[in-house]
Amino acid sequence: MKIPHHPRSSARRRAPALLLAALAVVAVTGCSSSSSSSTPKAAATTPPASAPVGAPSAGTSATGSAAASASTGTSVTVTEKEYSITPSQTQLAPGTYTFVAENTGTVVHALEIAGPGVSATRTDSIPPGQQAKLTVTLQPGSYELWCPIDSHKALGMDTHIQVAGSSS
Repeated sequence: MKIPHHPRSSARRRAPALLLAALAVVAVTGCSSSSSSSTPKAAATTPPASAPVGAPSAGTSATGSAAASASTGTSVTVTEKEYSITPSQTQLAPGTYTFVAENTGTVVHALEIAGPGVSATRTDSIPPGQQAKLTVTLQPGSYELWCPIDSHKALGMDTHIQVAGSSS
């Protein structure tokens, strides 16, 4: 006896394949930003263990500022997760700083900074559990730090730091 073809049975067989195809598209595109910015980016990798102390790391970008690429600055950790961004310090003195963006969340994030002398300098995308470094020279004034991925900034991944005093 032949069982008649039921239209829903073929749809049920195709559903897993369609779901896998959709997930593959999401995995390939990730949470990429919809902007086509040509802003300088730093790699989302940590420096190799063999890098000499004081040498620039693979994830260091000094563009957009007067930072010397041959040196790293005072380290400031910036913790990013859904959907908050928390710097270890919010009051800084003028000088060169290396922002270590740590993605403790479950989706891709990035770090972008803008303020006096720094024009929207950012890291590449940072996968969950990874970090990226961004070195900039800060002048007195207010700086904005945010996640430029999709609408993360509007969801709360936006904060400000203050730089007070004069540089030495």
